[in-house]
Amino acid sequence: MLRQITIFALLACALVPAVAHAGPIAGPDGVLRYPLGERTPPTLRCKPLFVCDLVLEPGETIINVAVGDSVRWLIAPASSGGGDGSTPHVLIKPTEAGLRTNLIVTTNQRTYYLTLVSSYTNPMPRIGFLYPQDPQQAFASANVGRGVRVGAPLPDTAIDKLDFNYRMSGAHDLQPVRVFNDGTHTYLQMPQGMREVPVLFAIGSDGSDTLVNYRFTGLYYVVDGVPAGIALVEGSGKHQRRALVTRGS
Repeated sequence: MLRQITIFALLACALVPAVAHAGPIAGPDGVLRYPLGERTPPTLRCKPLFVCDLVLEPGETIINVAVGDSVRWLIAPASSGGGDGSTPHVLIKPTEAGLRTNLIVTTNQRTYYLTLVSSYTNPMPRIGFLYPQDPQQAFASANVGRGVRVGAPLPDTAIDKLDFNYRMSGAHDLQPVRVFNDGTHTYLQMPQGMREVPVLFAIGSDGSDTLVNYRFTGLYYVVDGVPAGIALVEGSGKHQRRALVTRGS
């Protein structure tokens, strides 16, 4: 009976609870995306004298930007891409720590309400939104350039063909609860209740971080290939935290 269980049985326990909780989703590119229309405005934490990026929907046009404290918060519109599908941005920079104010952005599509906080702790360099008409497309656009594929079918593999021989080290809260591969893909099951999705890298032969194709579905990373080492990374510079997954005993 055990031989008939496929990889879908392992994934099913994570997929259903993940859908049940509304909240922000951190994409592998570092963009924290909030569901649009939540009752409580999202809070954007910016590091003093550093620029934070508010990413809006491609094709939207910014009409007006209003900030409660225009003296100590520097706000500027920007855009990326070209043509009708260009992406609007609002660049936000606090001039000192301990500030708190609100931001209202009106566009030709909708109005955004945010709370702004300046802090050296847990800064959020980029935030955006999941739009109700196509949340998967919004999440996929955040992954462009990171080698992440969204929506590819999961392989069907008998459980006795899976390799669970992995060890973990580093930041405990970034470690997966289970890692296995089927010879073609590597699967990392993350713990329930996680709010941040770390960036994933393969570890190169020289010990450096290397981009690898992967996607995040439910509570699973699905990685193309079977890397000998995988790093889950949160933050950057001296604030960077890492967990290491290594194949083999």
